[in-house]
Amino acid sequence: MSLPASIFEVSGDAVESTVLSRGPWNPGAQHGGAPGALLATMADRAMAHEPGWSMSRLTLEFVRPVPVAPLRAIIEPQPGGAVRRVRVELQHEGVTVVHGTAVYMRERELDLHATPASPVLPPPDACHTPLQIPGMAPQTSFHYTAMETRVATGTVSEPGPAAVWFRFAVPVVADWPISPASRAIAAADFGNGISWAVPLSRFAFANADLTVYLHRQPQGEWVAAESETFVQPNGIGLARTTLHDERGPIGVAQQGLIFKPR
Repeated sequence: MSLPASIFEVSGDAVESTVLSRGPWNPGAQHGGAPGALLATMADRAMAHEPGWSMSRLTLEFVRPVPVAPLRAIIEPQPGGAVRRVRVELQHEGVTVVHGTAVYMRERELDLHATPASPVLPPPDACHTPLQIPGMAPQTSFHYTAMETRVATGTVSEPGPAAVWFRFAVPVVADWPISPASRAIAAADFGNGISWAVPLSRFAFANADLTVYLHRQPQGEWVAAESETFVQPNGIGLARTTLHDERGPIGVAQQGLIFKPR
């Protein structure tokens, strides 16, 4: 069976989800990186009429699992001065499944002599092991098919911190350029998965939200997530991620996690 040409198909505010958006927990539910990348792309397109704006933050609340099904997108730019916001939302059959805010800051050339951050991870060309999380079956999905992955540091076969390079293997939306911010958002949502802290054979864990701060837009196709997960006996956890491109750090991300016994 041939694969779809993109993760989503979009016509106006109508969004058709393909199997390439699928996540690991339920074949009918999306990986959080898929709607995250879509909403970042759509917010960037809404701001593209006036150049000079850079997405500095995206906060998403996953109200319920995002289904692999037809969706409706709501993208509403808000007025502002040096800071502007775009309200983003996806609905399924009239019910909100994810909503949030993208924050944009006006870029300015300043006479600053800041020392640029240096790369701290081995480059993707020096990394060769693909992402394969124990207990997460190989299947056509966002995490195994729509994304190309290369482990940079640590190991995803055991619990603990790890860093993985990510790049899109297919477009987010056919015939739309992949925006830099969407590359960062997609990688950021992998944080809790690549730095897992409890065995998948005993527990399911998902993020209820995602907040990404970018102090600059990534350059190039590859974005790395360098992540660590913390979990408490009360079933609440946190994944913290530093995001990188091949030049160095570009931002940070956090995910609030809920853990459940299988």
